[in-house]
Amino acid sequence: MVLTKSRAAPVAGMDGPVKKKVKRSDEENNSDLESLQKNLLGQCLCSMPDSVLRKPFRSLKILHQDDGHGCCTAYIANWSRDRTLLFLSSVQLLCEVALKQNARGLVCSRISDVCDALIRNEHGLVDYLIELSAHSDRFVSFASGRALSAFFLVSRAHVDPRWLDRLTDNALSSSYPETTHPQKMAFSLDVIKRVTEWKDCEEHPLEDKDCQPPPSCHVLSVSDPDSLDSSQIKCLCIKALEAKWPAVVNSFDRILRIYPTQHESTVVTFLGLWEAIISVKANLSIVDTKPFYAHLANFVALLNASVSPIVWRHMLDLFNEVLCYGSTLALQDILAEEPCSLAHLIVRSVKDWRLLETIPYRGGSGRFGGGTGDGDRPLLQKAVLLVLKAVAVTVKETRCESSSDSSVASESEDVDADMAVIERSIREVLRQLDNCVKALLPFHPETPLAQWVVQLFSDQDDALIEGMVCCLDVSVGLFHRENASQDLRRALSPAISLAQFLRTVSHGSDVLLDYLVSNETCFLLYLLRLLKYIRRNWIEFATTCGNELSDIMSVFSRLHLAIERLIARSLFPYNINPVLRLLEKCEQLYENINVQQF
Repeated sequence: MVLTKSRAAPVAGMDGPVKKKVKRSDEENNSDLESLQKNLLGQCLCSMPDSVLRKPFRSLKILHQDDGHGCCTAYIANWSRDRTLLFLSSVQLLCEVALKQNARGLVCSRISDVCDALIRNEHGLVDYLIELSAHSDRFVSFASGRALSAFFLVSRAHVDPRWLDRLTDNALSSSYPETTHPQKMAFSLDVIKRVTEWKDCEEHPLEDKDCQPPPSCHVLSVSDPDSLDSSQIKCLCIKALEAKWPAVVNSFDRILRIYPTQHESTVVTFLGLWEAIISVKANLSIVDTKPFYAHLANFVALLNASVSPIVWRHMLDLFNEVLCYGSTLALQDILAEEPCSLAHLIVRSVKDWRLLETIPYRGGSGRFGGGTGDGDRPLLQKAVLLVLKAVAVTVKETRCESSSDSSVASESEDVDADMAVIERSIREVLRQLDNCVKALLPFHPETPLAQWVVQLFSDQDDALIEGMVCCLDVSVGLFHRENASQDLRRALSPAISLAQFLRTVSHGSDVLLDYLVSNETCFLLYLLRLLKYIRRNWIEFATTCGNELSDIMSVFSRLHLAIERLIARSLFPYNINPVLRLLEKCEQLYENINVQQF
């Protein structure tokens, strides 16, 4: 349905005396919503009379009129833009206050009563909010989506599946952008995205954590743990979308091929939702998310010079989320088929189809874009990280398969042959990556990849550590063979990466300690694997470090002492003993060198 202004009803915006009458009515009626918002900001609705409290919700009207062709047109009657926005912001505020109070265990009984009435859909709120998805004012549509997502979150398991069906049907009604408005599709996908991304009990650091209902409020105690769990509504939304996902994907495939810039904001919403569903941060089960991996390959082919930089960035974000190497794939013994297939496709796209040459680094199209200026460094960072992760996944998959098949000597020889083939492909991919980066950024031609990766990501901690993990794992995976490429060995040298990384953090052991204590990066994984590499390849590591070896080992020694101090005070958040043992062994190797030199 499309919201329109009907001549059969007095709608705000009409000419003549009716317009003035509606405006005066809105100004008078807005006082009830203003009172509702004021009381919600005070965390309590107990002082509001029931008639005033429920008045805005009883005033909802969706009228339908035959358009003369046998179809009904829906419109919201008698409300101006200001009152509509005031109502939508009140609904969102009501639901958000209820969510926060619920998380703290004490809820104003009147807030709870109003939310229960809305959950029962006594006033047709859901239909009203979905109808506003096609409002001619984009901000009204936006505010309606925010209100609806907050309402779904407060409803949780009590959401009627028919509401979600209507929401997803609302998206699919805009499958053909040349005939219908894609705004409805963006509305529905954004509502599901906000629900999927919701984090329970999350509070802003500056928020007043003591903000509770006032002493005069009649509160209800909440003790049911299920009331704090948003996973139910997330699963309901994902399940409602799952059956219609192929049609949604096909629609956006078509939009990107035919209208790459015309519907850019809608495409961005779609890609953001796709990333949110696949993200490990959503805490959705593998079973729930598996159907959403099926169509990724089609979109790799859409990364070309005709796609805008902003769509490029969101597509790279999506692919990087699928190849979540540092947080997931690097820890798995057996890799799933979907990320491996995507990794293979990325490797092939770079090696055979020159994917990196189509990056719109300076805007425009063609080789790195044809514009001027400093270029889009974040876009380049995303592309580089994606290639490194695709290479790391490909090498890891090959090693996992070989370790399960190399029970006899002949099979072991086959494994080496397979790894040699993989190495040739990887060498070409990394050569193209190296050329691309050095064509765009002022790195010296002889700077090895292991060094410039650290310099490129020096402003992004999470990407920096994940990039170093990728380089380390590829190095370990490829170079256990005696006839491995020496040039590629130096290009990916873990010692060179470490030395540059420590120079970047000014050899501060406290920075390394912060990384270890924080869960925002995969630094623990990196340090564990790095120390194992150093222990097994000590001579090569020490030789490559050269004069910097003493500075590097000094950082490790200070880190060792800092960890022990925290352990002594029971302040370390997890079992760090494996790292301590490896630090001790590496320090012993260094001490042995000093003794021999002496």
